[in-house]
Amino acid sequence: MTDYFRSQERNILFRRIEGITAEARSLDTRVGGHELICHFNDSLREICGLQPPKSTANVIQRTLYKWLVFHVTPWPERTPRTPDALRAFVGSKPMATFEADHDELVALLKTFEEKCQADGLPPHSEFGALSRDDWGRYMFLHLDYHLTTFGIHGKFYAPKRKTGS
Repeated sequence: MTDYFRSQERNILFRRIEGITAEARSLDTRVGGHELICHFNDSLREICGLQPPKSTANVIQRTLYKWLVFHVTPWPERTPRTPDALRAFVGSKPMATFEADHDELVALLKTFEEKCQADGLPPHSEFGALSRDDWGRYMFLHLDYHLTTFGIHGKFYAPKRKTGS
């Protein structure tokens, strides 16, 4: 099981995040380490309700697509990126220093944990309302996916979730 709220898995993710440097490049060399940190921050600001969501999901995304992503299909190994998607990757907030953005990432992850504990997260912009378990799986898979594209691997992978257990 891949779950951000399991302390061992979360600790490994934090160690992997510490492996990101400002000079790091994704394996396809299109995204830098600082851009990755800013992408995580932008996503977390939206998830924690600190900035407006970028998109609004339709009923198919909030139901069928969400169910497929969280319970049936494996997390995508590579998602093709268009030039517009690459520009949007960095997010809406201008980059500060790498150290400041990295510190903000750690603070935002703690805010995410606190808001999840208190059931205080708004609906996800693509998947709608998520349970605490789905938020834990989503956060793990999102961080793991991008860290892996930088060659920063951990002990845990993103296998398909087993249903009925």
